[in-house]
Amino acid sequence: MGCTAGGNGRWAPGQMPPAVGARPEPWAKGTPEEPRAFECSDLDLVRMCFMDTRELLQERLRALPARVTVAQVAGATGRTVAYVRKFWVARPDFPPTVGTGTRGAKEFDRDPVADWCRTHEVGVQLRASELSDERRDRVSTDEIAERLGLRNRSAVHHHIRKHPPGSEAPYPPAGEDGLRDWPEVLAWHRRHEEASRAKPGPSPTVGLTARQQQVAALRDAARTQGRELSVAELAGELGVHPDSARRLLRQLEGKS
Repeated sequence: MGCTAGGNGRWAPGQMPPAVGARPEPWAKGTPEEPRAFECSDLDLVRMCFMDTRELLQERLRALPARVTVAQVAGATGRTVAYVRKFWVARPDFPPTVGTGTRGAKEFDRDPVADWCRTHEVGVQLRASELSDERRDRVSTDEIAERLGLRNRSAVHHHIRKHPPGSEAPYPPAGEDGLRDWPEVLAWHRRHEEASRAKPGPSPTVGLTARQQQVAALRDAARTQGRELSVAELAGELGVHPDSARRLLRQLEGKS
């Protein structure tokens, strides 16, 4: 399936394709504490080509419960839990927590979170491997960011700086007009995703309870910031007594 509806990959409202057979929305699967990995349906692929990723995110958020966890927000936006917690939740203007779920996960009112995402123009971050985009045009860094659902062109420039000419996997070069071949860019991002998946990931969660997996995710998020998760921080995140947080950390160490 190729996106052939113009330079920005979207149709005007009157040109939207007909509805595809109904399927359960993939972002609604799983539980608030243990959401499943995002699975892309045929209908989502159509939407990814013809709908602004910001509109797609608003639709996903509307499908969630009235109260949402960080994990649910991460699943809907295509980001990691660690990313959402570090770069969004930590901001002073992000909506405040309104309580905790049955397993201690902090909860937020869904609608203020959706409004925050709309204000900051947050869209769904797409995986290049999920796109079937046959356009053979040349694109700017702004257009690359839009097609991949990145927050803005600065995310593209990050890849360009990190993978300069002469490096092991150089980013596709721009021509004299400042544009890049879209097929080459999409192929590079697909290879980059595959290489990232092949790297050793965070601590395995096989054999862990749901609560222990939650603690492991918090611990791994802290370690990505070059520090260890403290008892006080864990107690605050889970809303439990420090003694309980200390016991949970010890249990996790015993599983390592």
